Amino acid sequence: MNGNHRLRRRFDVGLIHLGLAVWLVISLLPPLMLLAASLNRTAIFRSPVDLLLLRDFTLDNFGEAFDRGDFWFFFTNSLIISTAAVVITLVVCVPLAYGLTKLGGRTRSTLSFAVLAMRFIPYVVLALPLFLIFVNLGLSGSRFGLLLAHLAIHIPFATWMMVGFFDTVPREIEEAAIVDGCGPWRLFWNINLPVVRSGVTALAILVFIISWNEYLFALFLAGANAQPLTVGITRFLGGVEAGAQYGVIAAYAVLIVAPVILFALTANRYIVSGMTAGAVKG
Repeated sequence: MNGNHRLRRRFDVGLIHLGLAVWLVISLLPPLMLLAASLNRTAIFRSPVDLLLLRDFTLDNFGEAFDRGDFWFFFTNSLIISTAAVVITLVVCVPLAYGLTKLGGRTRSTLSFAVLAMRFIPYVVLALPLFLIFVNLGLSGSRFGLLLAHLAIHIPFATWMMVGFFDTVPREIEEAAIVDGCGPWRLFWNINLPVVRSGVTALAILVFIISWNEYLFALFLAGANAQPLTVGITRFLGGVEAGAQYGVIAAYAVLIVAPVILFALTANRYIVSGMTAGAVKG
């Protein structure tokens, strides 16, 4: 009986491993196809097998992306906007979230819901009103205008996350610090902030990735001198006569996602620890 039970458990575990292996292959296939398409001359006319075997291998697509695609120009815009979005979001949202945790009862619930409710609005609904506002303010087409649009996305989301992180700080630590003569500023800077440091790091990484990948606002609001990488790739879509250059598009897409993937892999432990810290109240 025990032998049959062990055999059944091994069989079930084997099925689970097989299912996970199949799911892994399916998940990895799209990025592998993208990478293979960037390394083939005629990506759109190749079968999946021919693409993956690199039957028409070339690196010219990457050269086209750098030369005719003005990659470094768009890369600079993306880097400036994403970095500024991270810095401003943290400066605004960390103290705001800390202040919300100090409010009690209905006031906190109302303000927290008001901040989070801004996140419920679809981005496409905000694009046209923001465009009209920026035109009247003289911010249309500028990096600063696009940055403000990004902040409209990040601030509600980041504040909501930071409230969860600050809620994990044990009240006993704060009470002991107050007894020792800690003022409000030192209580925030020296007691609470070190405890939620991993959460702040995880939030910074998520905000950077969201800004780096944002496309809708960049398409509507960015002028010729402020367009990021997500808009720069569209110049290879071509027209009716020229057609889309799929190999170059694939190469450009690889160049866009590569920094984010490397960044996420490098900072993976901070993301995991930050999400875990904010998931359960201590």
